[in-house]
Amino acid sequence: MEKQITYSENGCKYRLKISKTGCLKFISHLDWQKLIYYSIKKAGLKLNYSQGFNPAPKISIGVALPLFIEGKNEYVDIEFQEEIDENIIKDKLNNILPENSQISNIVKIPKNKDCLEKTVCWAVYKAFADQELINKKINIESLAKELLLKENIIIEKSSKKGLKKIDIKPGIYSLQFDSENNILEFILKAGIGNIQENNISDENNGLLLNEKVSISSVRADEFVKILTPEINWRITREKLLDCNFNELMN
Repeated sequence: MEKQITYSENGCKYRLKISKTGCLKFISHLDWQKLIYYSIKKAGLKLNYSQGFNPAPKISIGVALPLFIEGKNEYVDIEFQEEIDENIIKDKLNNILPENSQISNIVKIPKNKDCLEKTVCWAVYKAFADQELINKKINIESLAKELLLKENIIIEKSSKKGLKKIDIKPGIYSLQFDSENNILEFILKAGIGNIQENNISDENNGLLLNEKVSISSVRADEFVKILTPEINWRITREKLLDCNFNELMN
C-alpha cells in the first residue's frame, strides 16, 4: 500500500522510449507496467496521481505487446510531481530496471498531449524464421504477393456479442520478405489513432481515403499465422509510428 499518494498541480509529464526484450517477452503488459511502477518508486522519483476517491499513478504505456513478442522501441508516458532533468530520470531508472527494459531516450511533453494509445497508428515489425523456411521450402515472397492481392482478409474475433468478422486488409500497410536473411518485414495498424487522408493508397489496400477514418488494429502474431500457419516466427516490434509515420518522440 502507498505510504503517500499526492497530487501536484506543478506536475511535469515525460515520454520514455524503452525496450521490452529477451525474457520480458514472457510477461504480460500489466506485469510490465507494475515493474516500471515499482522501479520508479525504488528510484525515489515522485509520481503524480490523479484526483478523486481512487487516485491512480499517472503512468501510461503505449500499445500493449502480445506475449512472446519483443519490443525494441516502446513508449511510456509518466507524470512526476515536479520537473526533473531528463538525464537524472533516465540514469536513476536504468540503474534499477532490468537490462532487457532500458530507457534509450526521454523528453518532456505537454501535460495535455494526446495519450499514446490515440497517438499510435502504425507498428513496424520484423519476424525471423531461422531454418524452418529452408527446410520446408516455402516461397514466402509468393505467399506475400498473393495475400496483398486479396480484396479482403477476413478474421473472426471474440466480442461480448459473440464472434465478429473483421476485414484486416486495410490495416496492412506493407509486407516484404528478405530472402537472404529469412526476415519478414511488415507494417500493421496499431493503437486507436485515426488514419489521415491519403495515408493509405488504393494500390496497396483497395481503398482511397479522403478523410480520417478508423481502422481496426492488426496483431502481428495473428497476421503471420494467416500468412504461414505452419511456421513459428520470432517477432520483434521495431518501432511505433503516428498517422504521418513519424516516431513519437518528436
